[in-house]
Amino acid sequence: MVESLFILHQYTPALQSVDPRGLSVASILLCRSSIDHEPEMRISRASFDVAGRLVSRWDPRLWADHAPANLTSIHSLSGQVLAIDSVDAGRRVSLAGEAGQVLEAWDARGVARRTGYDALLRPTEVFEDEHCVERLLYGGPDSTDHNQCGQLIRHDDPAGTRLDDEYGLSGSVISQTRRFLQNLDEPDWPESLTGRDALLEPGEGATTRWRYNPLNETLRQTDALGNVQFLDYTVAGQLKSSRLQLDGQAEKVLVSSIQYDAQQRVMSETAGNGVMSTARYDTEDGRLLALNATRSNGQLLQDLRYDYDPVGNVMRIDDLALPAISKGQRIDSVSTYQYDTLYQLIEATGREWAVVNHGPVLPGFQSPADPSKLADYTQTYRYDAGGNLQQLTHTGTQSHSRTLVTARYSNRSLPVIDDHIPDEAQIAAAFDVNGNLLALQAGQNLSWDRRNQLQQVRPVVRDNGMDDSERYSYDASGQRLRKVRTTQAKSITHTADVRYLPGLEVRTDTATGETLHVVVAQAGRNNVRVLHWASGKPDALENDQTRYTLNDHLGSSTLELDGQAQRVSQEMYYPFGGTSWWAGRNAIEASYKTVRYSGKERDATGLYYYGLRYYAPWLQRWINPDPAGAVEGVNLYRMVRNNPLSRRDSLGCNSYDVLNEQEMMWRNNGGTFVARGLDNFPSQHKEIVR
Repeated sequence: MVESLFILHQYTPALQSVDPRGLSVASILLCRSSIDHEPEMRISRASFDVAGRLVSRWDPRLWADHAPANLTSIHSLSGQVLAIDSVDAGRRVSLAGEAGQVLEAWDARGVARRTGYDALLRPTEVFEDEHCVERLLYGGPDSTDHNQCGQLIRHDDPAGTRLDDEYGLSGSVISQTRRFLQNLDEPDWPESLTGRDALLEPGEGATTRWRYNPLNETLRQTDALGNVQFLDYTVAGQLKSSRLQLDGQAEKVLVSSIQYDAQQRVMSETAGNGVMSTARYDTEDGRLLALNATRSNGQLLQDLRYDYDPVGNVMRIDDLALPAISKGQRIDSVSTYQYDTLYQLIEATGREWAVVNHGPVLPGFQSPADPSKLADYTQTYRYDAGGNLQQLTHTGTQSHSRTLVTARYSNRSLPVIDDHIPDEAQIAAAFDVNGNLLALQAGQNLSWDRRNQLQQVRPVVRDNGMDDSERYSYDASGQRLRKVRTTQAKSITHTADVRYLPGLEVRTDTATGETLHVVVAQAGRNNVRVLHWASGKPDALENDQTRYTLNDHLGSSTLELDGQAQRVSQEMYYPFGGTSWWAGRNAIEASYKTVRYSGKERDATGLYYYGLRYYAPWLQRWINPDPAGAVEGVNLYRMVRNNPLSRRDSLGCNSYDVLNEQEMMWRNNGGTFVARGLDNFPSQHKEIVR
């Protein structure tokens, strides 16, 4: 294996061409996916103005086609960016004030955004197409009782109103109230507080409280329903344990005995159900070698072993806790991965449920789990020079392939369906001018708000206009606060409403009469969710069920356990996030699992919500351009640089090397990486350290 890797990467250097000013005007990479092929030259081009400011960028695909640049920028005399023209995201124009504050902005859809400021240059109002979508109020000199002087005390945003009721001495919010709008339409906030309050739901709202220690570390969080999370720390400021007290109940331990290594990585921890999780790292290069979880009686639940190529790409993952299966052939619990010389994943093997779903639908649920129904699969991936997936070939019990066609002068892509190859006009019509996808599949329309956030999905469209829909509301930072799904059953409309609050989800469903409170807690490396039904509890489930999640290195939920460390559900994933196998002890119980791949919530649409964008795993692409711009390259739809085993995206705008997370944080903060592991020691001392 090492020898073939050496041959594959032989004579494929990365080259930079610089101008006399030392600016990189061309990047030359050599791409090869097989030792039988000659390397393909991939040239990325950049140009700068006389002041050395980047004004245009081409990826290898558009540069080779002598096409317009992927990204073009226009700067003011002071160096601020006035306009950005992206072939993926359209054109953006902004005008700044004398102090550099953005006053007005426009996008390719014609949305005009205007921000007002007070004398201290604090934003006070935001208008979009002359609708006031945000108003901000600050504490004055008479707001001393709750340390609110000069602090933001009220923020009216597209989801409702956030009240910062009280601040601590360190400036952290210690009491916060969220009130939601009466309807899901975008608001037009009036100036008067009375007029704004009239748009909100009646009542006092949902209040969350925090308590901090003198170092501003959170000691206690009390959610809007009175559930209290307690956090304990070591003298070094690291989380040592956490506890939870449901409203009116006794306190319970969520995680304890968290141990860290010198790099502040969690080495071991014990969950409240007695399961002990450990992580083991290589002493030389710091790479993760194993993730292990055992019950208190020593029974193995998880035993993931990792192997890498010399640069740190994951080559093999073996879960020794899963049995090898003989069904005419041996099906090992091993997944293997191969990469091209650009470190894009080109082949993966693993195990899957024998009945495969090709789109957004989950595979069939197994209860009880039957490993004999699993089969081996192999997936191969082919990309164009811009990093767009061109073809996925799936070989298994039900072999299939998926082909995507990319526009000639952008990275907007559509799949080939029923042998119909979309042309340029059809690809253009499938996106708005800002690059937002307009339909998931035929008949499943997508709507976007003025901020290019997904506003509504219509999974079922009817001639009478009574469509099924799922609508979303976001706060000012773009985080989703509400999800409302409406479905039609004859003449009755059923509504499922989810509200996201700090440490709490409130879920109601008129179809079942259910009101479910989900307490969300991060407990060390893994996470915990407590399900409390205020009404409508299914007969087969117990109330206040605590679910402990065991994750893999990407944060994907692979195993759910109850308070007695018994399996609730188990799940395996394809490399780019689709579910390959899903099983558990009870279908109703497992249906309450919402957090899956990469620790993100999977909606009923099949989309994963990442915080700032939505991801379609069956397409291996984001459904709209990166809101952060070209931080991951000029292809604004590409997922984690096509390396989903080593990279992870937290919010949907910038991926990082999950196996060297701290190194990535240091680099992003301007640090320079010098050495890792034994390379920190002089050569004459390395053997002693070994």
